[in-house]
Amino acid sequence: MKGVTVWFTGLPCSGKTTLALKLSAELKKRGIHSEDLDGDITRKYLSKGLGFSKEDRDENIRRVGFVCSLLTRNGAVVTAAFVSPYRSIRDEIRGMIGSFVEVYVKCSLDQCIARDVKGMYKKAIAGEIKNFTGISDPFEEPLQPELVIESDKESEDESLRKILDKLEELGYLKPAGRDIVIPDYLRRDLVKIMASQNFPDLPTFVIHILSQYAAQNSGQGDLSPTDEDEVREKLKKLGYIS
Repeated sequence: MKGVTVWFTGLPCSGKTTLALKLSAELKKRGIHSEDLDGDITRKYLSKGLGFSKEDRDENIRRVGFVCSLLTRNGAVVTAAFVSPYRSIRDEIRGMIGSFVEVYVKCSLDQCIARDVKGMYKKAIAGEIKNFTGISDPFEEPLQPELVIESDKESEDESLRKILDKLEELGYLKPAGRDIVIPDYLRRDLVKIMASQNFPDLPTFVIHILSQYAAQNSGQGDLSPTDEDEVREKLKKLGYIS
């Protein structure tokens, strides 16, 4: 699998980090090398000393983008969760990284405030925190993100499914279950059965088995030529045959 940066942008408390971590956990379950970056980590180790002016925010994202580009270039799937409120810097790091999927985690301001367990919005509204995105500083919505997640209308599992589907659609991720390992002893048995029954190839053998299954369970007999063509197309899409 080639590397890619999946960049989650959106208002504070919109659900970016939650979804990024869910994606990373799913990727690791599939045996895929993934790395996680978010604002708390990079502000502590990478951008310590930077403030929250536009210039400092842009510099923070630029540094993060550079790290993402290195990881992506070396085959990692990077999940990056950052408010990153300005379009220009998001466009800049997209160009820097190349393999870049922007996920806009869209959420109403009221819902973000309701989710804010740290009380940051309350302090920003009271004027205690300056340059706070969504209150005293703008958030520039992405114009053409690869994906929009409405986290105040979807469950986390629904959102994760959409992200996985998009990564599959873009060719960065294989569908789960595509890579099936057949033990050598079973492969040898299959080859013997195919040879003894004069099957020219594995797809024809699979179609024969499906035909038998259809006959046993539906009472309608063998698969029709149309059904056989459909099975072959599905096998092609799954990568089993060319």
